[in-house]
Amino acid sequence: MQSPEYSSDSQDFAINGNLEYVYRFPGVSCNACKATYGGSRILSLEAPPQILNDQRFRSRWPISEQEHEAMQQEVAAYLNADFSAFETFRPGDNFQPAYYDSQSIPHTDFLWPNIRSFVVSARMRRMVFDELIGDVEIVPVRPRKIGKRNGTTSPAEPLSNPENPILAPEMIEPYYQILVRSESDYPKGGAPISVCPVCKHETIDDSKRELNMRAEMWRGQPIFLLRTTLYVVVTEALAEIIQQAGATNVDFTPV
Repeated sequence: MQSPEYSSDSQDFAINGNLEYVYRFPGVSCNACKATYGGSRILSLEAPPQILNDQRFRSRWPISEQEHEAMQQEVAAYLNADFSAFETFRPGDNFQPAYYDSQSIPHTDFLWPNIRSFVVSARMRRMVFDELIGDVEIVPVRPRKIGKRNGTTSPAEPLSNPENPILAPEMIEPYYQILVRSESDYPKGGAPISVCPVCKHETIDDSKRELNMRAEMWRGQPIFLLRTTLYVVVTEALAEIIQQAGATNVDFTPV
């Protein structure tokens, strides 16, 4: 399941807008395995108020594994949550809220404003995704700057343009992020060669990894990520439900 093909990047932006996460964990530079990395996982957790003015949680610049674990423990304490280092939280994790900006009023059932999640209308949430809780998490987006344009193919314009005035966020219909949590098994050649005992970084030989979904990799979920990728895979039955609901701005490619 994916976005349709667009004629240009400007058309893509005009239709889908942009979703921004302000608060996050930085990347890590691990002295144990020598890996420097940061993912882009989106948490359903709201950023705790204690970190909102803390610049450490607005940077992706990598820090040492000791500093990172200390930040993770700090956040877990704010949230009164159980904690396991580099498992409860990971380098690069993004907190809610997600701020949605668009030069035009969104009107499609699906929006594709970033690579890590997709966004659906209230209608699509009710008809399809409320039944998938467990395999997905559903979190509302927070509209921030929404232009009054209605066109979907015009070149992108700055949202501050006086000819494109800003709507009050509460004037648009609600939209929701769909965070896919289920995964397939590892693709052929994609199982980790090693896993760091400290930062849990998985080393994979990309030259051997085959990005194909095979029947034996399926774990029975109707929607899931192809493991080690951001590809969203749905069963044929779920694709038919979405299509029969008349969903707009979504496409399906057989795998």
